Amino acid sequence: MKRRTVLFAATCLAATVTAAQGPALPDGFTRPDKGNCLACHEVPASVGKPGGNVGPALTGSRMRELGAARLRELMEDPMRFNGNTTMPPFGRHQILTRVEIDAIARVLQALPDGEPAPVAATPATEDAALRALLERGRAVWTHKFKDKRSLSGCFPNGGRRIAALYPQYDARLQRVITLEMAINQCLKAHHEALFEPLDPDTMGAVIAYVRSLSDGQKVAVKLPPAAQPRFDEGRRLYSTRMGQRNFACASCHSQAAGKRYGAQPLPALAGLATGATDVHNGKALTLQARMRDCLERMGAAPFAAGSDELNHLEYYIASRSNGMILRTAAPR
Repeated sequence: MKRRTVLFAATCLAATVTAAQGPALPDGFTRPDKGNCLACHEVPASVGKPGGNVGPALTGSRMRELGAARLRELMEDPMRFNGNTTMPPFGRHQILTRVEIDAIARVLQALPDGEPAPVAATPATEDAALRALLERGRAVWTHKFKDKRSLSGCFPNGGRRIAALYPQYDARLQRVITLEMAINQCLKAHHEALFEPLDPDTMGAVIAYVRSLSDGQKVAVKLPPAAQPRFDEGRRLYSTRMGQRNFACASCHSQAAGKRYGAQPLPALAGLATGATDVHNGKALTLQARMRDCLERMGAAPFAAGSDELNHLEYYIASRSNGMILRTAAPR
């Protein structure tokens, strides 16, 4: 009898601990290619997983109040209830199966209450790593071509204070020209091999260095009347929902500006281009590389680097930072 009492008490204790910690989270809840609920929602700290705060916190009492049927409907197609929602239509766009939606609904209702899990601070890239990156960029920028010229000789004042002026509208070509395109135009004029626009070791490093030559300058992207259709196209792309997840750039950088997608802060549109060269694991990512990464997160096929679509989108985004101070590559 005593043994049965001990076993019963141990079982109750285990059940209490499980209830306090919440249920195990299924793959559909956490996988980036599935529900990835934690990218936008916080859960109680006892679950042990920090999340983003784009959407409301997922607390057990609130989930049980909504009910399983309502939770399933919201995951199936939230736009039926809110046409401006940032939540993807998981069921309608076949990101989650009905079985996966049912499993997540059960998990949501079994969640405990409590404060959300804290988000660990993202360690900054060491100054030494950033200096090394900029030095690599400087070496590329000043490297002598076969004709003894260099990239620095193709731009006014050796490239100082030019990054804040790009992208530019070229009236002769009737195209938006990015800084990456201008660099490759210089290489072509001197019969040198062009840089791959997304290569972090060449184009990424040199863009980071040239931006450092404009550190502290105000963004001053010009918008002549002839460029208006390109600006308008960039604005349209910024606001257009795309891909399997039905996101737009505006979903994160207008509607959810200042919040977190996972542990990553979402900057507002105004100022988005002031720190456009991102540094990750010692590699420099250009604004277009970051835009392509966002398109992939949307579940959309990314436009090619240097395409009119990305150039117009960059033109719109950069112009919305006019008058704001440009910063050297921003570590994350």
